[in-house]
Amino acid sequence: MLKSFFLHIHLILLRIASRFGVWLGKCIIRLKKPKTVDLKNLQTFYLNRSDRIGDAIISKPFLKLLITWLRANGCEAEIIILTSKYNNFLLKDLEDASNNVRVKEEPKSIDDYESKLSRMIMKHTSFLYKTLFFRWTHGTERDEQSLLFDMGGGDMTTILIYKERHNCIVAGPNIFWGSHILDIALDHSYVHYSNVNLIESYIEIITKIFGLDDAQSPHPGPLSEGEGIKEMIKQVSFRSYVYDNIGAFYDYDPSVDRSWICLFVGVKEFRNLPVRTWRRVIHEVAQAFPDEYITVLDDNTNLLYETFKTEEFPSNVTLEKNTYSLGDFTKHVASFEFVLWIDGGGINMVKSLTNSCFINTFAQPNVWSGFTGNCERRVTAWQNNWFSTISEIPPNDQVIAHMHKTSLWLPTFNIDGNRELFADFETPLLVEIIRKSLKK
Repeated sequence: MLKSFFLHIHLILLRIASRFGVWLGKCIIRLKKPKTVDLKNLQTFYLNRSDRIGDAIISKPFLKLLITWLRANGCEAEIIILTSKYNNFLLKDLEDASNNVRVKEEPKSIDDYESKLSRMIMKHTSFLYKTLFFRWTHGTERDEQSLLFDMGGGDMTTILIYKERHNCIVAGPNIFWGSHILDIALDHSYVHYSNVNLIESYIEIITKIFGLDDAQSPHPGPLSEGEGIKEMIKQVSFRSYVYDNIGAFYDYDPSVDRSWICLFVGVKEFRNLPVRTWRRVIHEVAQAFPDEYITVLDDNTNLLYETFKTEEFPSNVTLEKNTYSLGDFTKHVASFEFVLWIDGGGINMVKSLTNSCFINTFAQPNVWSGFTGNCERRVTAWQNNWFSTISEIPPNDQVIAHMHKTSLWLPTFNIDGNRELFADFETPLLVEIIRKSLKK
């Protein structure tokens, strides 16, 4: 009882700290100059995505569209995409010497992105001191020909390095109370407060950076390569351009032979459902779909595989040990007609390839949801504050869904939390999503 009480106090403090950070950031942001950047005068444009694999997967289609849009609208700056050793292999093919686009790997540690409360407070306090000291020594003058867009929303180490090295303009979301270093920012934080889809946040910040008019007439449909493509792009707002090219975000191939259901149980422990909950979900899904083969697949640690391999499951359930390389694993999982996964890099790798649902635990649900633009979303509420959102992506009616639990107590960003908060996961909601995906 006492442990539960202190857990709730811990979560309330996180919520208060998050809102305080946003409020402080708003106050500072209102004083920022310059308010906009002239994209035609830019000499160097840094796009910072030097963090995890999953976030890079979400961002990659947007990066492609942004580069095309910049070139069509007269931006001749060198574009440098900053990566980490974890996602460089994924973003490397965006490099294009003929188009003056370069990919550069930053020396980073994944520890830079850990979100334990004590670490977060230390990180932000240090950043606050360093950035205020930088402002004291450098004033408000910026090199307006150099721009860094921090797409990670809080990569303080890299921001400071490039700020001190190039005195560039820095743009990005409001990053807790570290917003003091940003010259152009959103009035909200996409991770900690607003629960806005990641791509929507990118669209909003690009619109703000370049002072774009988003009221231009929308284009009637997707843009195709060919003569006049630059003129066509100029005629639409940046938001409409991204929305009209929603197909860039999905690689669903209708010619692939897909079948059966995959329940992927492997993810970082603090994000995962309790083991007994997975056990219940496996049984209930198997009972709901007795004519479907169900594969239970772990990550390469195979921790839950070792737990479950001695247990008895329904005859239509197969436990599979993960012995795949990354490429073979993606290909294998994408061959299922439906995949369930906890939020993380893995689901981001496959949700563009097949029908899927991901479960949010310690993260804002809409931030990491699939980008579906103007597609209709169907939201279903269930008991215990569980919600599901289903979108069908044209032209193949691919199902992109996610489930999350809402509560006053739940944090708005990842922490090392109590998984028991999610032990009441609602299988009936999941069954509804699977039926939609299997067209049953």
